[in-house]
Amino acid sequence: MEKNLINSLLRVYHSDKLRHPASGVLTRFVEDFNIGQRIGTSLVFSNTDRELIRKLLLTTEGIDAQTTQAGQWNGLSRAESLEYSDNEKMTSSSVRQGRVAVKALPGEFLLLAEQRISVPPGINLDLSWQWLVAHCGHTSVLLVENWEAFDAIHQITFDLSRSGTNPLVVFRGSPVYRQDYVVALLQGLALPVFALVDYDPAGLILAQSTPHFIGLMIPPKHELLSALKTIKNYSRYRNQLIQAQAVLNNSTHPDIVAHWKLLQEHGTALPQEYFLLKRTPEHCDKKHSF
Repeated sequence: MEKNLINSLLRVYHSDKLRHPASGVLTRFVEDFNIGQRIGTSLVFSNTDRELIRKLLLTTEGIDAQTTQAGQWNGLSRAESLEYSDNEKMTSSSVRQGRVAVKALPGEFLLLAEQRISVPPGINLDLSWQWLVAHCGHTSVLLVENWEAFDAIHQITFDLSRSGTNPLVVFRGSPVYRQDYVVALLQGLALPVFALVDYDPAGLILAQSTPHFIGLMIPPKHELLSALKTIKNYSRYRNQLIQAQAVLNNSTHPDIVAHWKLLQEHGTALPQEYFLLKRTPEHCDKKHSF
């Protein structure tokens, strides 16, 4: 059974009412299982129907309706949800609940729980943000907006030393690694944060709104100007203006002010992946295996 149907049946079972709104999921249940009946715009479930629902949930899903309420799985891990159902996917919690993706810069170590951890290029660790707050030995953070740039941070073509001698490199989040966990991590660490973002209005907004933001990670000005003249992504720039323009016009952060001016002059958007090392077939032939 689908999770929506299971929760609807549990609400019916525990309700003191006989009549219930004829939702799509319950209407299909009545039609498919011949339990309950349609009367007007409502669905009616007698005490006998409710007992049939209890038995059905127990035999098909391993759910004891007498001791289980709708939504009882919310917030539980998949393993914990098995206490109430045979289906571990009943929980609303994601597989990576509370997790963030981190790594170190090339040649550096992750400093965690008083240990120096070597992580090969292209590899990251998946950790609980709460554990990381308690065990982080780094003194600054490099926040990377896009996964490709985070994954290949060892191929960034310009100097990242402004972010500190050995910053904790953190992916800013996505549907897989939720951004609110990253925000909680940065707030908990309370370390200086340097942002490697797309060079577009949305990227500047993201950087400015990041907790403990100190500055942008930007290539040398001549490289940035050359890139802005090369990349003609005018539509992306214009599409972001409506939401970003007022905020950026009122910014007082020196980095944001300077680079917002540059973006306005060129009217284009520049993805941070532009500054990844372009791999040629020759490079690929010389790749090392681990």
